[in-house]
Amino acid sequence: MATYREFRAQAARRRRKRALQRFLIFILAAAVIFGLAWVIVRVIGPEEGLPEGLPGLPLGASSGASSQPGEGPDGPDAGAQGASPSVLAPLPMQQVVDAGDMSWNTMGPVEQTVNAEITSPDYRMIALPENGVVDLSFFDTATFVGDSLTQGLELYTTGLPNAHYCAYKGTGPSAIVDGATLTNAAGAQQVALDALVESAPDTVYVLLGTNTLVNAGENAEGSFIAYYGRMIEMMRERLDPRVRIYIQAIPPTRPEVAASKPGLANDRIRRVNNQLAALALETGCGFVDLQEALADAEGNLNPEYAARDGIHMNPTGYQAWVDYLCRHTIYDKRNPYLYGSPYYIEGA
Repeated sequence: MATYREFRAQAARRRRKRALQRFLIFILAAAVIFGLAWVIVRVIGPEEGLPEGLPGLPLGASSGASSQPGEGPDGPDAGAQGASPSVLAPLPMQQVVDAGDMSWNTMGPVEQTVNAEITSPDYRMIALPENGVVDLSFFDTATFVGDSLTQGLELYTTGLPNAHYCAYKGTGPSAIVDGATLTNAAGAQQVALDALVESAPDTVYVLLGTNTLVNAGENAEGSFIAYYGRMIEMMRERLDPRVRIYIQAIPPTRPEVAASKPGLANDRIRRVNNQLAALALETGCGFVDLQEALADAEGNLNPEYAARDGIHMNPTGYQAWVDYLCRHTIYDKRNPYLYGSPYYIEGA
């Protein structure tokens, strides 16, 4: 039986043998890699001695298609001097590049090739997902900007009577942008943006469009979106930059409304909501899909939520509206989430 010392000596020899084998394998692999690199450079790389930016052409050769002296790409006299009767075309795998300086720290800006404009928006894909459930106290420091639809949130107990409102019957974004004097639900006259700033909100919810679309033709949609965008810009300019702005989707109507008010047909409302969702994305606003909260399976205003005119909501409809707002806010750990909500933080 081998002694312990002999066993240690045998183990050491085996380790040296394995180390030598690994070293030889490493040397062989490195040689193969360098050999392949050399072959690639020789076959594909720029030819030795060629001026930078003109692969495949010898010095003094013309890059024009013609090999006749005196004929160049810019006219009969261009390239007459220095023209060579032997013109070599680039190798098949070579790419002719501009002869300018291509150093990493000297290249200019590169034009964007990806189209960042939203060409086919879908408001359902842009809308905020459900993010926990906030307590109604969240809206105590919110201001709602809108028309008579928004006034219902203020007037019904199933709405949000403790919030602040800049809501005016019959108004649209153009009246707010133009600084018109408007009358609120209490009969007071206000300039909407001035009243909004005075309310010192943490959050702003905007819902406008029903009055603008009711009598407007197809060409008016672009004007509506343009005024809406300018209104958001003016809010950003005058409010604290920390204020969050939510754009709410225009709610659906009952199908019989379109007979007397074709501008409020639901397919048109959905088309305009697509544009509002794209505007929200472009301006950094949250988009709240009230269609999901208030529409039935056919995309019309749920009959259980509709007032007699088929446009406004009844108290049940306003309760559904508020419940949806509570579940669709931009996440913030400081939000007063209800106990049991996914984002509830005990003691926060």
